[in-house]
Amino acid sequence: MQQYGVFAHLRADNAPTYRAVMASFVAAKRRFTMHLRPADVADLARRSADQHGPAGAAPGAVPDAEAIAAALPQLVEWGNLRAHPDTGRVTTVEDFHRARFLYQLTDAGEAAERALATFDDALGRRGALQAVALADIATHLQALLAIDADGAGGVDAARAHLALDGLVARFTALADNAQAFMGSLQRSIDLHDVDAEAFAAYKARLVDYLERFIGDLQTTGAEIALLVEALDEQSPGHPGSRIGVLVEAVVTREASDVAPDADPDGAELAWQVDVLREAWRERWEGVRSWFLSAPGRPSQAKLLRAQARAAVPALLQVVAALNERRQGRSDRSADFRRLAVWFAAAPDDDARHRLWHTAFGLSSVRH
Repeated sequence: MQQYGVFAHLRADNAPTYRAVMASFVAAKRRFTMHLRPADVADLARRSADQHGPAGAAPGAVPDAEAIAAALPQLVEWGNLRAHPDTGRVTTVEDFHRARFLYQLTDAGEAAERALATFDDALGRRGALQAVALADIATHLQALLAIDADGAGGVDAARAHLALDGLVARFTALADNAQAFMGSLQRSIDLHDVDAEAFAAYKARLVDYLERFIGDLQTTGAEIALLVEALDEQSPGHPGSRIGVLVEAVVTREASDVAPDADPDGAELAWQVDVLREAWRERWEGVRSWFLSAPGRPSQAKLLRAQARAAVPALLQVVAALNERRQGRSDRSADFRRLAVWFAAAPDDDARHRLWHTAFGLSSVRH
């Protein structure tokens, strides 16, 4: 488990300092700067704090130079950073004998920062209902049909590869964003302590947004379903479906880049080609299940449409409840609690009987 030592700084006592130092190295890497001196790290951390605060620290807070200098060797020990002797600024004998280092990210440290960035992004992501992505998916599917139609003498594998890659990338973004958005939408519906007027204005924009996407999903989704069915049909002049022929051409193209191995029978290469083929088939099946329903299994687009439609009245109910709260309406339990206080404050039993008769309108039987 040694490779996971790069996450040790997250639970350290001065974790904000370690996070600020690592954020400085990530920022330097984006500028193609590989090595940093402690003074460079402090400068980058200060600039980052001035903009949005270091990770884990309050905005505007920044560790001082001494704290950063102490954090760097520890990060080297954990494997996040690598240290190299720094002789570039030696001007005196004393500087030569003093330990001076340049620091850079290790592969493990960089991988840990990417993982943390992905985690933070997933937690803070609101997502979106991407109607534009639907149109792009339809465009990629039309391109695939055109490639198959043009391939009487053989499929253009490069064009097919680009179209399938574009389809998968756009579809993945659509699915991930829709999932994130519906999760954030449910959190909005579950809100209780919000300003009624602000939420009502937000609700109006959100309902328009949902209704627009529902309409696009209805029309463009139907077009995509027809295109998917067309690609599942028999390919003219080839055995198998249109999409099967295109996938086979793409797999053959990808297989040309597979590194050779020492197996004289080529079994390893055949296995890797089978893995590539199965991966593309799974991706296509995911696209199919998103837009085409099966017996006992509605399509994901249909489920998303139903979920978006159900969210509209749920939002309206939240606004109604907020308006009732703002107008000071009390529920039955609040009325009974207030009545209990009045009973407790009544001076004697006669007063309590009068309060009982007044509150409930009940009297003893007279006949």
